[in-house]
Amino acid sequence: MNKRLKRRSCLILTVLTLLIVIQGVSICVYAKLQRLVVVGSTTILPLSEHLATNYKKRLGVDVLVQGGGSSAGPIALANNVAQIASSSRKLTNEESKNLNVFVIAHDVLAIVIHPSNPVNNITIEKLKDVLSGKITNWKDLGAPFDKPIQLVNDSSGNGTRAAIEELIMGKSKETRSSGTPITLKSVVTNSSSEMKANIANFKYSLGYLPFSYLDNTVKPLSINGVPPTYAAAYKADYPLFRDLYYAIKKGSAGLDLAYIYYVLSPEGQDIVVQEGFLPIKIITSVEDLDRFSLSNVEKENRKID
Repeated sequence: MNKRLKRRSCLILTVLTLLIVIQGVSICVYAKLQRLVVVGSTTILPLSEHLATNYKKRLGVDVLVQGGGSSAGPIALANNVAQIASSSRKLTNEESKNLNVFVIAHDVLAIVIHPSNPVNNITIEKLKDVLSGKITNWKDLGAPFDKPIQLVNDSSGNGTRAAIEELIMGKSKETRSSGTPITLKSVVTNSSSEMKANIANFKYSLGYLPFSYLDNTVKPLSINGVPPTYAAAYKADYPLFRDLYYAIKKGSAGLDLAYIYYVLSPEGQDIVVQEGFLPIKIITSVEDLDRFSLSNVEKENRKID
């Protein structure tokens, strides 16, 4: 009889108690289903997949990871298609008004060209001119050949493109500045993998990639004479640096909150490093979770103001 009741309770799963022990810290989490869905940024996709695999091995919880771009995550949450949104750009006020948003890692972006191209450096000013369509020939960037630049761009709404628009083109949500628009005369891709493939195949191309996607099929450029390295980014010498985010619904207290805790734990941040991203400050207690929520950080900043 006891066994029958146990089987019935497993099938119904009205309340699932999950005990997580990470680095000696335990938390109890209640949820209806022992599965999570993460939707959003293609930049974070490999990291999300690695985290999901390890989480399942560690705790037996299935985590389904899907891309779709940074804009897709909040939409999936709003429609109850996913429990976690991933984004490689800061969410808008409208997107984040019912969410708790967490910085889970830092990323560095590289301006990339074909490996055979002898150009090694570009200034921010000239890069802006290339992206806006003002500079269209490699000879204007110091190349020993007279060839048009084949610009490769991510599609509108992509997190990496949004970072480029802010860091280089001067777009700002805070000041409501639209910045200098990126030219429409470019090859448009839908993911970082597709971007890399285009750069690797077009001899006179130029585009941009997260550091985690770099390999010998593309060549990263120095910016203003500063080599593209993690060390330079940490010291703020290299300018193309951004945050990566996970978001869950406000008031969540189930598997989604437990997963955020795991991602921000020492084990989760070790996976962040393994995937080629920069870690954030590691949490050591459940209370740290609340302090890491961007909504609470912004509240504190308003108090200071």
